Formats: sequence, C-alpha cells, structure tokens
Amino acid sequence: MNKTILLASLRAAVLAVPEILPLLSPSARAALKASGDYTSIRAEMSGEIHDAVYDYLTGSGNITTYRAAMALAISQAYVETADAAYQEGGGELPLDDDTAAWARAELDAQLAYVDQLFENLRELRKEGDVNAAAEALARANGYASSLDQLYSEALTRGAKNKMLTFVGSDGKESCKDCKRMKGERHRASWWIEHDMVPGSSAYECGGWNCEHYLEDDNGERFTI
Repeated sequence: MNKTILLASLRAAVLAVPEILPLLSPSARAALKASGDYTSIRAEMSGEIHDAVYDYLTGSGNITTYRAAMALAISQAYVETADAAYQEGGGELPLDDDTAAWARAELDAQLAYVDQLFENLRELRKEGDVNAAAEALARANGYASSLDQLYSEALTRGAKNKMLTFVGSDGKESCKDCKRMKGERHRASWWIEHDMVPGSSAYECGGWNCEHYLEDDNGERFTI
C-alpha cells in the first residue's frame, strides 16, 4: 500500500474511531500532522490534549506544564483550522476583520475552559482512584467536537454567497429550531448572520447531539 493511501486510511480511521489516537505511534502522529489538512489538525490536537490530561493524572509533575501544553495545542489548532476552513470555503487570507475577531473570541473561550479543567483535574488527582484513560479520552473528544464547530463556521464564513440548505437526520436529538430549519436554503452569509450553522448553541438543542448539516446545491455535504 502506498503512503498516500495509507495516510488516507489512517485519517479515516481516526475520524471513525477517535479512541485509537492514544495508540498511534509517534511516527504515525507525525505523518498525520505533516499532511496539513483539517483531519490532521484535529487528530494532532486531540492527541496532545489526551496526553496532557493523561500524563498529569498519572504523574506528579507541576500542573502548569500540562496546562500550558494543552493550551498551546488548542491555540495552534484553532488558528490553523480557522485559516484552512476559511480558504476551503472560498475565502482568501487574511481572514476578514469580523471572522478574525470571531475566531479570536472562540479561542479565548476555549483557553478559559482549560484553566477550569485543570483546576478540576487537580482535585481528581488529589482524590486518587481516577480512570485517567477515560478522562483523557473524554476531554480529547470533547475539544475535538468543539473544533469541528469552529471548522464548520469558518468554512461557511469563507463561502459568503454560496447557497446552502439545512438537511440531515434528526438523530439523537431534534429541537423545534432544527425541525423549523429543515429544508431551509440560504446564502452562507445568512447562516452566519443568524448564528444558525448546524451545531450552533443558538439552537434550542444546544447543538451537542445535532446530526444536521448544510449541503450545497449539488447535494454535497458542506459542514461537518
């Protein structure tokens, strides 16, 4: 199997089963990172978060080391994702002023969560008897999900006048807002203006279990 096919298979596996991230060898993680697409950015951030949480809970090192490592991983991923998705959507760098301000605010919010997370982890480590592997995986997956929403919105911001339609399975949860929006078709800028990119916390369901997405006029899935 050639390297291109192998890397594509690895990316697909990581997306389908995030639990394999901690099991990847350093060389496999490096290969994902070097490929530079969103899946690679996401996988790298998830792996770094997993390691920071797991190593802190199972070690005796200073909390600032692990907190800083996680904050750095998130910062790099948010900046890289905003740029990559905006361009993929059709925009040109640098980000427009409104998108740049939005991306900065999203990153700042995530960094604030990191501070609180490690305060909680400090207490867990004091108590002992914590399932470090499960805790690390849950945090890695949770932050990856938030990065997915950043990607979807940055992608939509870059698309500007592209026509997009709200579609998808009702899945685990479908609120009155989701039901109301099914089949709605608007320009990408409209979805941004109204904060209605699927997965947004503006929806009654909060977007956490939402399986809806935007598709283009060719029936191709646009957002995650």
